[in-house]
Amino acid sequence: MFTDCREKAIKSHVLQKNGVLREISEKNHLVQPLPPSPFETAKKGIFDFRKIGVNDVYTFKGFCSEHDNGIFQPIESNENLDFTDSNQQALFSYRGLCQEIRRKEISVEWLNDLMKLCPIETIYMMQSSLNGYKHGIENLTFFKKELEKAIKNDDYSSFEFKTIKIPRLELCVSVPLNIKTSADQKLDIPYTTSFINVFPKGDFTYVIVGFHKDYRCSWTQKFITKMRSSKKDKIFKELSDLVTMRLEFWAMSPKLFRQIPATDVEKYKQLFTQNVFNHDAELRTKLNLFKNA
Repeated sequence: MFTDCREKAIKSHVLQKNGVLREISEKNHLVQPLPPSPFETAKKGIFDFRKIGVNDVYTFKGFCSEHDNGIFQPIESNENLDFTDSNQQALFSYRGLCQEIRRKEISVEWLNDLMKLCPIETIYMMQSSLNGYKHGIENLTFFKKELEKAIKNDDYSSFEFKTIKIPRLELCVSVPLNIKTSADQKLDIPYTTSFINVFPKGDFTYVIVGFHKDYRCSWTQKFITKMRSSKKDKIFKELSDLVTMRLEFWAMSPKLFRQIPATDVEKYKQLFTQNVFNHDAELRTKLNLFKNA
């Protein structure tokens, strides 16, 4: 992810390993939704919840050791954390953005290889997916460059970030998000992209939301309002809808996972599978994964 770097990428933690992630781990493990092996897909669906060690959970290979340490040092030191600081808000958003670009790049590489081996009747579907990933990479790369410029110049005037403190929920999210509204029928690049970060620290959970001022998202504005003004049960319901309908990359504590009934886990899998390509702003569910938290 660092321009012109040729060093080997390490496993970069999307959120602070020795703070956020380790603090909510049990025996140094967290729970993350991941694809099962191809032999288990028919039984478990496209996602399965698995316990992953802290060294490997919520990671991506995006930066070498030098750049990972150098760029993200301000949000890795517990002593210097300030979730209202523009630089730190931007760094949280930047790392979540980079992991999404890298995962899309890997999907492109995988599909290109797979298409060489698959029957001709499946090529159209795979090509459509390939084009979607490439389109997403191109859009996210625009915002990556804009964030890099802001961080390098220490000038965040092109972005707006909000930090909201909510009741503690041992949930970890750091992603860019594209919400399709009625005004976004044509996805000309760049299109509306927001940055959503959710993680527990101390007695609270923090929600850091950001977006480029030239590409404001009405859904994100409403999400910020709900996080600020709603009661605990409604906040947790909003976060449940977020991970169920819009995300595939998140993690939680084993304690939180145990509080989710098995029937709700199965409902989550069904809803996610049914809406995996749906980015509509009006997506809602009756499911609340975190009602017992």
